[in-house]
Amino acid sequence: MMKALVIDQFGGSNIFREADLPIPLILPHHVLIRVAATSINPVDLKIRQGLVADITPALPAVLHGDVAGTVKAVGVGVNDFQVGDEVYACAGGVKGLGGALAEYMLVDANLVAHKPVSTTMAEAAALPLVSITAWEGMIDRAKIQPGQKVLIYGATGGVGHIAVQLVKWAGATVFALVSRTPIQYSES
Repeated sequence: MMKALVIDQFGGSNIFREADLPIPLILPHHVLIRVAATSINPVDLKIRQGLVADITPALPAVLHGDVAGTVKAVGVGVNDFQVGDEVYACAGGVKGLGGALAEYMLVDANLVAHKPVSTTMAEAAALPLVSITAWEGMIDRAKIQPGQKVLIYGATGGVGHIAVQLVKWAGATVFALVSRTPIQYSES
């Protein structure tokens, strides 16, 4: 058994309860991660509030997609990871997939990467979704090239601060907009 934070209804942060759940069984092409850290993204809030029905898991649910931790088991067909590897991923907390608010998380090995040695578990857990989003926007879609000039709005936000680094890495000149006004989230 493992400890997990579960929601039985949609709402604010006060709806979580601690539960004992079975440790997920290893599946082919998956790894079982012992969770060390997770992060929260705006989509996690929306899922918890029941605002994105297409991806919201059935209740009771274990939420949060970003995870960092240590591989505890490796499924058949997984060659890139071994027990003991430190990893990170954006891989659950949505319809059909358990989340990172538990001691263990079963993850498709194709969604996992080795944690950079230079980052802590908490830092690695904060990277997946924002990094994927910034990469898709700047590299895959905008196809930023050396010598270009790129303006990034919200450069101190989760996606924005990664986008700044990716644009610089791609050899372009970065112009950034930031605000002194803090963003406030409503717990409605």
